[in-house]
Amino acid sequence: MSLPNCRIKSLHSLQRKQGASLRRNWELQFMYCLRNLRTSQLLQLALVHRAVLHNGEKVVVKVQRPGLKKLFDIDLRNLKLIAEYFQNSETLGGPSRDWVGIYEECSTILYQEIDYINEGKNADRFCRDFRNIKWVRVPMVFWDYTATKVLTLEFVPGIKINQLDALDARGYNRSRISSHAIEAYLIQILRTGFFHADPHPGNLAIDVDESIIYYDFGMMGEIKSFTRERLLELFYAVYEKDAKKVMKSLIDLGALQPTGDLSSVRRSVQFFLDNLLDQRPDQDTTLAAIGEDLFAIAQDQPFRFPSTFTFVLRAFSTLEGIGYILDPNFSFAKIAAPYAQELLDIRQRQRTGSQLVQEIRKQADDARSYTMSMPYRVQRIEEILKQLESGDLRLRVRVLESERAARKATILQMATMYTVLGGALVNLGVTFSSQGSQIIANGSFVGAGVFLTLFLRSMQRVKKLDKFEKMI
Repeated sequence: MSLPNCRIKSLHSLQRKQGASLRRNWELQFMYCLRNLRTSQLLQLALVHRAVLHNGEKVVVKVQRPGLKKLFDIDLRNLKLIAEYFQNSETLGGPSRDWVGIYEECSTILYQEIDYINEGKNADRFCRDFRNIKWVRVPMVFWDYTATKVLTLEFVPGIKINQLDALDARGYNRSRISSHAIEAYLIQILRTGFFHADPHPGNLAIDVDESIIYYDFGMMGEIKSFTRERLLELFYAVYEKDAKKVMKSLIDLGALQPTGDLSSVRRSVQFFLDNLLDQRPDQDTTLAAIGEDLFAIAQDQPFRFPSTFTFVLRAFSTLEGIGYILDPNFSFAKIAAPYAQELLDIRQRQRTGSQLVQEIRKQADDARSYTMSMPYRVQRIEEILKQLESGDLRLRVRVLESERAARKATILQMATMYTVLGGALVNLGVTFSSQGSQIIANGSFVGAGVFLTLFLRSMQRVKKLDKFEKMI
């Protein structure tokens, strides 16, 4: 089957424009399109075709949609304005949000996605990272037939990772496949720092030997060595179920603000670590154990979302969904535990004599500093006790039950105000309607409808608070 004439003309035109990059020796005979050529494909970033080279090698050719960069420029310019508005908004912005940072992270990756030279380099780098792992396969790039808007890759067919019937028909072990998918991503995040940012089922397939085939290397992310070290520390802390180390790692990563009372955070983290291997912790049990702490966390909002992890978390959530599709008994913690132990063993083996001496010296310095600061610590305790006795020191005690009651009272007060304002607008509308001022009357009724909506939302919040109190 051959391409329609319009497609051949478009390809010849593109070849003339990219002649210097593509070289003159590519004369491809297209066998058939991988996707049906229909109107809905105008929404695609590119068209993908199967082809055959002179030597009989089967390849896949990805041709970019014309004028794509101009569309990106317009859309991303508008998104930047929205991000800046959100950042400056009192309700949506502030120090707890980094909308501009998230925008910049997305913008960088999206522009990289439409540069096929960059995508080819990403594929080669990803292939090198997994060269010693047999169950990961990456299509080879044919650089002689690749340019900024045309990418030619090795044709590597496989079964989509979410086509369960096809996988079962071949007798593939779905549990092993899900484990490999998670382990591959842990390697990308914690070991190489170069990860696939779009691992949805369309970009993952299974080969005949159960190896995972990766497609589409346009959206790739990179984690700097400092951040990767902090992530490793967090990973080890979770594996060791040490809540203090987890919190320290989160603070170092910028995901937790070291201000205020973090005791509620520590207790909540410890609870989830202790129940880490449970498939899905029961909601009632969780609220009964740490309901008060969760309320305090919701009030203080100590957690932050670093823009660096925008695509990391997105990829993790996608892979977790794939894991549950492949294996109903999927557990990320159980899959990650052996990998964590392996990393810990490697870490211990890689410690050199000089590193051990440095660590011993550091511990000795810490012990000396702690010993020398003891008199100051004792003096400080005495000063605090004297201030308590004289009444010069004020203690802030959190009574979460009172905080909940105050919050509920505030919501009810706002609901009452919405009711009064809504009722006043209804009366105003009726008055103006009887006098023939229909425009003003309609405006009053619309305003009353807005306040009614706000009233209903307030009552819904009160209902949720009541439900939460009953559960804890």
